[in-house]
Amino acid sequence: MDRTSSYEEAMEWALELYGELNVPRVWIPKRAFVEAIRTGDSVSFTRTTSEGFFGLAIGPVPHIPSEWIRFALPQDLDSYLTSAFTAQHHWQTHAFATREVSYEIEPFEDDEFILAFLESHAPDSSAKPGNPEIQFWGAVRNPEGEIAAIAAITQWESGEYMLSSVATHTDMRGLGYAQKVCAGILGLAYDRGIERIYLVVISSNVPAISAYKKVGFQEIGKFVTYSRELAG
Repeated sequence: MDRTSSYEEAMEWALELYGELNVPRVWIPKRAFVEAIRTGDSVSFTRTTSEGFFGLAIGPVPHIPSEWIRFALPQDLDSYLTSAFTAQHHWQTHAFATREVSYEIEPFEDDEFILAFLESHAPDSSAKPGNPEIQFWGAVRNPEGEIAAIAAITQWESGEYMLSSVATHTDMRGLGYAQKVCAGILGLAYDRGIERIYLVVISSNVPAISAYKKVGFQEIGKFVTYSRELAG
């Protein structure tokens, strides 16, 4: 077992084991990094949050430090399930290396419209106008000129860029607008010098995952978030 408190060394482990597009690069910002523990092809990353220590474990046999209050493990690690852990969310991370493509989308800056659109058609969206992580919005229209779908590019505390708040008008779903707005905003991101885009999606959101894969996103990890049951 190897241990490091060097963020740079920990990210070198991630690059070596998981490739250029890897989950720790997104979830472990330098300013919140505490340490990483490596066991063979597995690495456990510890970071601080407002709630205490959060852990991210990758690989077949990761170490789970006792100080982790909340943590994410790969979905296939059933052997780690114990009565002390409470499963909360099943989610996936996908990644896309941007490239030059032809696309149809318009940059969109009407915050009042965007907020109303999200409240009506995607109320659970995490990124909304006014959030500091928002970099830009894009929108696509139907043949009548109505906004059919919107999406945002955000920048997380790790410095990595995310596809966020993809929303399609309720009456226009199933017509390819989600795929079109995703492809378009990825093109805008490339034009603005962004090299990598990530996204996080709930595993049960099959239609969204299908749209993401059609525009070129690749799955780089499936996880379950757990909380530790603390003794009263």
